[in-house]
Amino acid sequence: MLAIEKLQVNYGSITALRGVDITVAKGEIVAVIGPNGAGKSTLLLTIAGVVKAKAGSVKFDSRPILGLAPEKLAASGLALVPEGRHIFGSLSVAENIALGATPRSDRDGIAADTDKVLGMFPVLRDRYRQRAGNLSGGEQQMLAIGRALLSRPKLLLLDEPSLGLAPLIVKQVYDAIYALREQGLTVLVVEQSVNRALNAADRAYVMSGGAIAMVGRSSELQGTAEFDAAYFGAGQRDPGRSPA
Repeated sequence: MLAIEKLQVNYGSITALRGVDITVAKGEIVAVIGPNGAGKSTLLLTIAGVVKAKAGSVKFDSRPILGLAPEKLAASGLALVPEGRHIFGSLSVAENIALGATPRSDRDGIAADTDKVLGMFPVLRDRYRQRAGNLSGGEQQMLAIGRALLSRPKLLLLDEPSLGLAPLIVKQVYDAIYALREQGLTVLVVEQSVNRALNAADRAYVMSGGAIAMVGRSSELQGTAEFDAAYFGAGQRDPGRSPA
């Protein structure tokens, strides 16, 4: 579904991504984890066409996509839910959801998918005519995911979906992600929460300093010294990290 090779991104004189290689197979949930400043968000923004790459290649569904505009990528089946949600607070929940269907013209399909999203997140049905800016943080996250789903993506990119949310809301969000995977959706999720990411994903990539430090199946990475060295740095361990 997604193949990234030797991806490099610069912000002026600063190298944000250094030769990143990542693959995501159809139907997988793959996590990218790492500390702040590791390059995780830059990676997703580059895949989605928001940030331009200096070198490397990105193939989506076996087609090169570097340099394509974000709206073309959305129309081809790639959707990004950015960190911070970026919903339109002055618009209603209904209007925000409708924006996700901008690349489409099939009214019946849009109506069916809207109903599906409202069934997945019932609180959005209850708030359907309300201003999106009045929603809680968790409700806004559900709205951002629902809006992305209206484009009928093949690959969903999620940037820190649990950031700042209460544990119960995080569970609801991830339950929705699992359900989407069962329906055939492929997910690449960036997370800073180590345990949440490893418990949710089939495989995980650990980023550090803009490069991939480690990769493996989630069950193989949990609790290993090699993982701690890759994530926290050699000889370090986060004393507040709970066991997997």
